[in-house]
Amino acid sequence: MRPLNILIYGSLIIAIISTGTWVYMLYSVADTKVMEAGAPLRAEAQAPVDNRVLLMNASSYVAAVAWGGLAAALAYKGIVRSVWSKSMFDYSIFKLLVKMRGSGTRMRILQTLEKPMNRQQLANELRLDWKAVDRHIEILLTYGLIKEVSEGNGRVKHYILTEEGKHVLELLEKLSQISSSS
Repeated sequence: MRPLNILIYGSLIIAIISTGTWVYMLYSVADTKVMEAGAPLRAEAQAPVDNRVLLMNASSYVAAVAWGGLAAALAYKGIVRSVWSKSMFDYSIFKLLVKMRGSGTRMRILQTLEKPMNRQQLANELRLDWKAVDRHIEILLTYGLIKEVSEGNGRVKHYILTEEGKHVLELLEKLSQISSSS
């Protein structure tokens, strides 16, 4: 599970529990106040009120922070989708490069392919198994982020970023700046 999703679900659970506690305490304190008005001289009725009021105050602060955290996480998620879709890219490319398993390796391959390289050169440069590089190259070719360039008599295949791949890298850099500034 991604940290952003953990933040969203955690904030939601904490917000619901603390809001429920606050509402329960609100009605519980109101009922106690009515009981106290009927019997103002009973000492045992007054002691629990202080604890309930403290719990009600604490749960209201926790609820406010949790709802705020939830709103901020959802706003960030919306900003990322908005920036990505305004750039005319399919959200599946974002998931391919950021959210899916192996996304870090694909990002490193894209960043390394500023100059033409073959699969073996990429494997050596990134210190990866050539089979892993081979799988990631096929995925990146499918999405059109890199292209194949034949050298010499066509036996050696080199790969280089497409314009779309360069634009995706710039966009991801912009998104990382947005997330680091917030």
